Amino acid sequence: MRSISSKELVLEALSHNETYRVPVDYWATGEVTEKLCRHLHVASKDNLLEKLGVDLRYAFPNYCGPQLKRCDDGSYEDIWKVRRKVIRGAGGSYEHTVHNPLSSVKTIDELEDWSPPSPDWYDYHSLCSQCETYDVYATVFVGDRTNRTSVLHQAMYLRGVQQALIDPLRDPQFTHRLYEKITEFYLELNERCFEEAGNLIDIFMMGEDLGTQTGLLVSSKIFREFIKPYLARHAGLAKRYGVRVMLHSCGAIRELIPDFIDMGIDILNPIQVRAKRMNTAELKKEFGDRLSFHGSVDIQQTLPLGRPEDVRAEVRDRIRVLGRGGGFILCTTHNIQEDTPIKNILAMYKAAKRFSKRST
Repeated sequence: MRSISSKELVLEALSHNETYRVPVDYWATGEVTEKLCRHLHVASKDNLLEKLGVDLRYAFPNYCGPQLKRCDDGSYEDIWKVRRKVIRGAGGSYEHTVHNPLSSVKTIDELEDWSPPSPDWYDYHSLCSQCETYDVYATVFVGDRTNRTSVLHQAMYLRGVQQALIDPLRDPQFTHRLYEKITEFYLELNERCFEEAGNLIDIFMMGEDLGTQTGLLVSSKIFREFIKPYLARHAGLAKRYGVRVMLHSCGAIRELIPDFIDMGIDILNPIQVRAKRMNTAELKKEFGDRLSFHGSVDIQQTLPLGRPEDVRAEVRDRIRVLGRGGGFILCTTHNIQEDTPIKNILAMYKAAKRFSKRST
């Protein structure tokens, strides 16, 4: 019998069919990836993913626009002129936002004077090249954490978190205009990517953060009025090109899942299992016939603080519950952090191979 590729495995699972094993993905910080490469004696991240048996790869067109500004204090601007600085500590390094370019804008007239980045600043042919390199894997089209299709998330970078949360209440008209300008950029960029490489892209991923540990970051009313319509436009565009749609949102977001399904979301990531009301069995029972799940292996306690046998038990449970009937890609609930022992990371991937759905 011909063995199926990782791409075929993922697409079969996302069609809600049980597969001979559950597909797996990899999310980790750069420091963790480097540490794993050294430990396993592999030369690159691609080699590492192959070694771990990871079934998905990520792609985005290369930037070819104007040179981005770097400041004397070590900070640097992104394409939106959001300025960040790398902060290094015992737990690894992180990009911290040090300047929000629209934080002082108060009126729509001022907002109209501001221009978002240009979609012309990307080399779309490079996306095809990346996808062709990964032709046997399921390819996810998504930018990095700071440049991912969103509205609220990008508004937080542009306005600052507090101001972005206040804006819909203070000035709905201003908020809609800001969201429209953000959406216009991503719609054009995404459509050009789909035109160039649509038949090579399997999953289109958007990224908002709509939940906290205990509840929603914004009310369901605010979400439905200000966020849902824009994300639905992006989902609709991807669907016209035959691409499945994944939405990233951390936190306790169960209340919004019916809206996600209504928007055309196919896959929900990352299933933050320690957040309120994010029980995997309940989610699978209520939404599993209409939605696939990506993630669910806990990085808050199990991976960093548990033993390898705890990791194995959790992986087995996730495959048993979320993998039933297909519709599941096993991964972590966010990027694996430097506080996670290597033995626990390796235990996760070994357990994923061992506990296929058909053996549990």
